[in-house]
Amino acid sequence: MMARIRKFFAGGCTPLGFYSLFDQIIGKQAYRIYILKGGPGTGKSTLMAGIAAEISALGYDLEQFHCASDIDSLDGIAIPALKSAVVDGTAPHIIDPKYPGCVERVINLGEFWDHRGIGAQREKIIELTDQNKACYLRVYRYLRAAKELHDDTYELNSSLTDLNQINQIANDLIEDIFPDHDHPRQVGKLRKLFASAYTPQGQVNELHSIMEDFSAQYIIKGEPGTGRDSILDRIANHASAKGYDVEAYPCPLSPERFDHLALPQLGVAVVSSHAPHIYEHSKARVINLNDYLDQAERSTYQYVLHKNFVLFDELINLALKQLRRAKAIHDDLEQKYIPFMDYSKLERVKEEILTDILTFIR
Repeated sequence: MMARIRKFFAGGCTPLGFYSLFDQIIGKQAYRIYILKGGPGTGKSTLMAGIAAEISALGYDLEQFHCASDIDSLDGIAIPALKSAVVDGTAPHIIDPKYPGCVERVINLGEFWDHRGIGAQREKIIELTDQNKACYLRVYRYLRAAKELHDDTYELNSSLTDLNQINQIANDLIEDIFPDHDHPRQVGKLRKLFASAYTPQGQVNELHSIMEDFSAQYIIKGEPGTGRDSILDRIANHASAKGYDVEAYPCPLSPERFDHLALPQLGVAVVSSHAPHIYEHSKARVINLNDYLDQAERSTYQYVLHKNFVLFDELINLALKQLRRAKAIHDDLEQKYIPFMDYSKLERVKEEILTDILTFIR
């Protein structure tokens, strides 16, 4: 049987700044977590990709956490069956060991730098680092402005939605999803990760990687404010109270709201399908909440809604443009470090981690 690979984002750009869910990569019962330290060009992503390839070849399922600043790079990998993870622990997703030595092991790849050579690049490195930071500050401002417009549309649609019907849909879904008996565990565990992110490559989602293997699928469609998040909240709270684990996927624009849920013990996925994360599944039950939106009354707000949409789209595109610029600057920054990194030593580190993962007493 081929190893399954699920892909997520453990952090990303939001109106609140960089929002980290790195503490959710692996649970409290981890046997081993390897925290990689080191600046640009030290090979952290390459090292994790190499470990992932060898672990996958052995038949172990993997979780890959892609970098929202460059989806071709990894921020972390987890091997659930081995209760082990390898993560990038450098800014902005700084990870401090809770149980150093016995669970977490910190590996500083910066030890393989030629510090004298890097020192000669000092002025250019500082300049590029400051430019990169300025780009991200601008990204966050654009996203905050976009969220204001989104919230205006959200509130308007909410005022025109039959919330009694939405509440009944939530009741029906809960009755349909959950068996009569509780799970033996008293309270279910909640795990939060991003399924989508704003990236230099655009608005990217990994929904099919995450959800496609769940046997029961529910797709919820509808404009912002029509009750998608309230339905998901009801289902998540009910699952936890019944003792079932919940995988919850927040919205990058509003991290306090859930866009999607998965209930692993029940084999159920509940997915919001709306731009920019359109999701289809041939066997899914589709629920369109726009059916409970007063379209006649909404038409009187056509100008406002149109302007909100146009300006929102423009602000998101400006944020994405800044992310592309930030990546280009980061690529230049890496080139200042790469000539002074001894990559031959990475192979030894990779073999040490693999040996440790596979032989650690469980």
